[in-house]
Amino acid sequence: MPSLTEKLKSLGVHVGTSHIQPPSERLSPSLALVDVLAGSWESTPQGDCFVVRKNVPLSTAHGSRKLSGPPDLVFYESVGHLKGISMIRPEDILFIDTETTGLSGGSGSYVFLVGAARYKRDSLNFAQFFLQDPGSESAQLSALEDFASTAKIIVSYNGKSFDLPRIKTRYRYHGWPDPFGDIYHLDLLHIARRLWKAHLPGCTLGDLETNLLGLQRKSLDIPGWKVSEHFYEYLHTGDPAPLENIFYHNEIDVISLAALLRYITDRLSNPLRKKFLGQGDLVSIGVYLYSLHQHDQAKKVLTVALSEPNLSDELLQRGKEYLAAIHKRTGDYSLAVQVWEECAALGSIESCVELAKHAEHKLSDYENGIHWTLTALDLLDSLPPNKQLRFSRQLDHRLQRLKLKAKR
Repeated sequence: MPSLTEKLKSLGVHVGTSHIQPPSERLSPSLALVDVLAGSWESTPQGDCFVVRKNVPLSTAHGSRKLSGPPDLVFYESVGHLKGISMIRPEDILFIDTETTGLSGGSGSYVFLVGAARYKRDSLNFAQFFLQDPGSESAQLSALEDFASTAKIIVSYNGKSFDLPRIKTRYRYHGWPDPFGDIYHLDLLHIARRLWKAHLPGCTLGDLETNLLGLQRKSLDIPGWKVSEHFYEYLHTGDPAPLENIFYHNEIDVISLAALLRYITDRLSNPLRKKFLGQGDLVSIGVYLYSLHQHDQAKKVLTVALSEPNLSDELLQRGKEYLAAIHKRTGDYSLAVQVWEECAALGSIESCVELAKHAEHKLSDYENGIHWTLTALDLLDSLPPNKQLRFSRQLDHRLQRLKLKAKR
């Protein structure tokens, strides 16, 4: 089965674009881009680029929520590589999403559409930069660079692995400096996975739109895997009609980024607000706060989370394990032991190990340490095979050491 790059080449698209003719010259379609899309041709130092622009009021409903104004980014100061992010002006936040001709990257894969948005007073200044034929790529990149020129923060969804590397590759191909080299990057996918992987069917942008924003896309939308097919159809026929679906898909992706940034930031900054309770995700939020060393806040969140009804055994155990870790870190061993014992009753081998360590090193109670080590050994079958051997060796070593200490 031919690859996406091979399909593109079969349509006349090659690295080095001097021999490629625009679609209108090949097939002379009856419809022009401006007949299908609400955009216009804009001049750049590198030539003309087709651009769609609009202002989206922040009072606009996006699903069951309004876009609202830019969030206060103070929360992210606790994320090491984002130190200083809260000092950036809202106008310098850039939301970005791309559509490409293939997933492999490299110089033969084109970013044929870039959707981007920035805050502008009481609205989002939204723009889409289209590569109508590969020979005009330098104009597209020039228009995008002008739009993003003062941006200090990029917000994306999987942009660290996908969008930004591909955009940077295209600038590099033309020998231009990277316009996004020294910039903060908030990739919402990585946060979403930490918070909702255990709670939602999946963590695609569509999953978050449906479950967090209450958004249902119009029938005009197409799944992401069909986007390149519609672009190939445009390249082959010159008919811009299929592009309408792509532009709608890309627009909703970008606007959803703004809505999600606000939702996620509010959720993490005020996790115990009444409107957020009872959603079943507080354990994951508490664990995420713990990973950021916000131990006081994590303790509050986990305490509330563990009092919520209908928690699964898995979430209950996970929440208790992290609550015990906080008690241990703050030196409250009596509470830590109490929670570890509750976790051990749920089958937590890690908690049995913690109890054995506490008995040995804090209490010098070697018989109790042997008891918890043997209990942990009895639970080995509950672990995945790749973990069983490692735990077995550690526990056997601990057991022999405890037996020697007990004889003394």
